[in-house]
Amino acid sequence: MTEYTSFDEVSRKFIEYHGKEEHQQAAYDMLTDAAPSFPDRTYLLYNWRYCAAALLGKPDLALEIFQKAIDDGFWWSEEYLRTDEDLKSLQDLPAFNRLVDASEKQYRLAQSKAAPVALSLDLPAQSTEPLPLLLALHGNSSNAQDSVSFWASGVEQGCLTVLLQSSQVIGPNAYVWDDFESAAKEMQDHYAGLVEEYQIDTERTVIGGFSKGGEMAIWATLMDTIPVRGFIAVCPGGPYIRDIDQWLPILESNQGWTEKRGYFVVGENDQSVENIKALHKMFISKGLACELVIVPGIAHDFSADFDQTLAQALEYLG
Repeated sequence: MTEYTSFDEVSRKFIEYHGKEEHQQAAYDMLTDAAPSFPDRTYLLYNWRYCAAALLGKPDLALEIFQKAIDDGFWWSEEYLRTDEDLKSLQDLPAFNRLVDASEKQYRLAQSKAAPVALSLDLPAQSTEPLPLLLALHGNSSNAQDSVSFWASGVEQGCLTVLLQSSQVIGPNAYVWDDFESAAKEMQDHYAGLVEEYQIDTERTVIGGFSKGGEMAIWATLMDTIPVRGFIAVCPGGPYIRDIDQWLPILESNQGWTEKRGYFVVGENDQSVENIKALHKMFISKGLACELVIVPGIAHDFSADFDQTLAQALEYLG
């Protein structure tokens, strides 16, 4: 059995192997080996394992893992289970459909209890003057607490740093930004509460986000959801990144973005890197000042020196 020093190592390996037929067995074996070492990541590892088994063409194994996950109190939304391409080989099986129904009941119960969260980090030292505000959005299937280590250096840069957590549930302690309109309303409510609670420099607010949170950060900035200086999009992903022409109506119908800036950060091996390059060019051509940083040697992940990147991004955005 291979020993893994951190869950980030497992995550990076899985992203590297995922979707590559020649690496599917290695992906499944790695996840199975790693599972006992990371009990706090059991939910995610169950999900990755049954997806890996399905991609291997082993439906019985995938269903066995899915059943064990349900028995252990984990669940996923019906929409996700019926649309995820990794599970396509299972989606017509009666046994899979029975598990989906059981999972959906638990999902609906959890969604009825979910509420948005704003996790404020420590105030910067000497914070007597109005503070710039950094709002950070987790990636899909994650949460605010899991994102703290990536954005905490915003405090060192003098920002009131607040991690927002969506109320849109996808699994136990796992949330998504799929409904942008709902997320925008939550962001507006959070912002209003923060302005009331803290002394904030309302001309120096930045929205940052990873993956789907990065896409949401871009969208919220262009839609002028709250007064912001700009966005920091780390490996942004989602439907607007897969089809960048969807940004054109927003750029053409809403001029609230014209004085704002953007900062893209993406790994050179991210599957969306070419689309992000094209989006960067599109935004510049439309008059939106933005920078693009391509990080060598990584895929869909934060870089080891993201603290430095964040400092550079905040300086650029002003």
